[in-house]
Amino acid sequence: MMAIVDDKSPKLETGNSKLDSGLCFASFEFRISNFCSKPIDNRRLAPLGPLILALSLSFACGSKEPAKFFPGSNEVQGWAKVNGTRSFPPDRLYEYIDGDAEKYIQAGVEQTLTADYRYGGKIDAVADVFVMSREEGATKVFESQPATGSQPVRLGEAGRLYKGSVTFRKRRYFVRLVAFADSAEVPNALVSLGGAIDARLD
Repeated sequence: MMAIVDDKSPKLETGNSKLDSGLCFASFEFRISNFCSKPIDNRRLAPLGPLILALSLSFACGSKEPAKFFPGSNEVQGWAKVNGTRSFPPDRLYEYIDGDAEKYIQAGVEQTLTADYRYGGKIDAVADVFVMSREEGATKVFESQPATGSQPVRLGEAGRLYKGSVTFRKRRYFVRLVAFADSAEVPNALVSLGGAIDARLD
């Protein structure tokens, strides 16, 4: 059985979140019953209560998208996000960072997220967010990067700006942004993009 929820159906809102949830649940149960040939026995539905409630909140009442690590196109001046976000678990990190994955794995990386960007329609760049199991792991990876040739930048809890890249750490996240072009506008552009990512890290 598949229940179909009509987006044009009126939404019930009272301003009370608990009451609204109950109304959504009742609305969802009513809609399911419309697709059944026999009346629904609520006792049989009881074990499915949590699942039905989750579905009712998702379909009948709508839900917000999960927080994203990467800003979309034009959310940061001059930057356009190219394609989607890629994700690599630890056992597949070598597919993205061939030869250097072990450093992140030993530091406790749980997930690696990466997205491609283009600045001003001409400068390609990549943004990586390494989600570590503990804050110490992010610190370990950050400190493993040589500080030579960099300058401090106000991103996260500690950040460095290099000629064509930016790295910073914030709690259990290590972030790296790399531009594939040498231009006077690259440093400030990378810091701006890094700031937008910094603001999205919980």
